[in-house]
Amino acid sequence: MSHQQIYSGDVQQMPLPYAVRSEINQRKNNEDSFQIFALSLGWGRALLPVLAVADGMGGHAHGEDVSREALRKISLALFEQLSVSPSLNQLQPLAPLDAKILSAALQDSIAQANGYVKKMVDVNHWGKAGSTVVIAAILENTAVVANLGDSPLFHYRAKDGHLTQVTEEHTLAGVLLRQGMISSEMARSHFGRNQLSLYLGYPDFTTNLSPTRQVAISPGDLLLLCSDGVSSSLEHQQIADILAGADLEEMANRLVAASRDAGATDNQTLILWRHPERKTPADTIVLSSYTTVQ
Repeated sequence: MSHQQIYSGDVQQMPLPYAVRSEINQRKNNEDSFQIFALSLGWGRALLPVLAVADGMGGHAHGEDVSREALRKISLALFEQLSVSPSLNQLQPLAPLDAKILSAALQDSIAQANGYVKKMVDVNHWGKAGSTVVIAAILENTAVVANLGDSPLFHYRAKDGHLTQVTEEHTLAGVLLRQGMISSEMARSHFGRNQLSLYLGYPDFTTNLSPTRQVAISPGDLLLLCSDGVSSSLEHQQIADILAGADLEEMANRLVAASRDAGATDNQTLILWRHPERKTPADTIVLSSYTTVQ
């Protein structure tokens, strides 16, 4: 039985620039979590869209609790650093946010979430529990990206159909691949592809373990954030072919269906974001519908 969440809305009669899917697939419960919000950066500054997906460590109890609370902590830490602290006792208009400050805020927020997850797991005696995370903050025409674990982010360039996996996979197979010890084909079937080498809840975490990446994005470009229940069964060319479509909802459905056809049995969560052709005031966004299908 699958669990599907479909979100749609209107921005002054215009569709939202994203589609979301989150399905149980063949698991007993959904350990994935996701979040999409626009962060207020202070009066007179543009809002900051933030996209995030977290995957509770597969097969471990309380994975859904860890992934949900990890995203909650990251979002609160970002709000504190980028909105609350800069505006306290500030007489002058705030300077524009730059990518360097945003990168540092993302790194620190992930570090705070890691400490929070470790404490939550320890206090509740949950044993080995944790979560992956992939997050993108959209600063004008730049996506600032950070990740831990094997939930990837892909950038699809609209002008030429080129697909790039922006994030590195923090798995044993990913480590061996980056060291040149196995090929990308071998990594797809390697026994270490599901063994995380870095994740939220990691015992010896420092901020330099989660470097950020900056990706130049143009209007019409797509960002795909997903759990490995979507990506691990698909070749990059399959993903690129699907993202060559026009309708976000249709592409999201095709990604989920294609990964299932390829043998995916894990939870499947994705956010598919199309960079808008023009700036849209985020405070006019109204979430108009929420549908759950089982």
